Amino acid sequence: MNILFKMADAARVMIRSGRGPGAFLQGGASVASTQLVYNCSHYIPALHTVLDVGANIGQFALAIAHRYPQAHVYSFEPVPTTYKELQQHTRKVPAIQTFNFALGSSEGSLEFYSNEYSHASSALQVSPEQIQLQPQTARTHKMTVPVTQLDHLQDLILKSPTLLKLDVQGFEQEVLRGATATLQQIDYLLFETSFIPMYSGEPLFDEMHHFVKSLGFDFIAPVGFLQSDNLQILQMDLLYQRRDR
Repeated sequence: MNILFKMADAARVMIRSGRGPGAFLQGGASVASTQLVYNCSHYIPALHTVLDVGANIGQFALAIAHRYPQAHVYSFEPVPTTYKELQQHTRKVPAIQTFNFALGSSEGSLEFYSNEYSHASSALQVSPEQIQLQPQTARTHKMTVPVTQLDHLQDLILKSPTLLKLDVQGFEQEVLRGATATLQQIDYLLFETSFIPMYSGEPLFDEMHHFVKSLGFDFIAPVGFLQSDNLQILQMDLLYQRRDR
């Protein structure tokens, strides 16, 4: 029965997004990212720039390119093998520009945990709670990746309205600490936050909400969530808007 519900949800996303089944057979396309972008579009009428931090294999970037064809997308993915897939999936979309390094609050190199389940790769270790709930995240490979601050990327052209999307598995606060100047040019902020520790040392919802508020952003709405099999909400995608916009 659960499979039938998932199939029905997928069909509903296709209809709402205007993307046919063929689009999801192509590499990188994802029902979840398409739904997330569709949900955001209720609150964001137009975008000209998107910073896609934690791009994985291009799911979010491709969904943005479909929903906001006028937007230029800068996608950041630090894991070399995942980055190759990102390049492959976005090579035919000129509006998507890719970068093979991490973003954070420091410059140089960063210890990183590449996960066999690539969605769970992070600069933080997977927590015992996540492994219990999602056993597929248990296997990781420790590596070193280059890292820089968003504020130090002077060549990025940020034309408003600009969205900063963070999906960096508990490392969101560190990315924001390295982007204090850039945040003045950000109109919308989208990030994933946890309600239980999915990664060791990650700030949870309350801390992230107050931190983002202190940076000058106001909460708009939840636009996505991850549930456990017993319907516990583990993580949620939250959309914020800059207060002076």
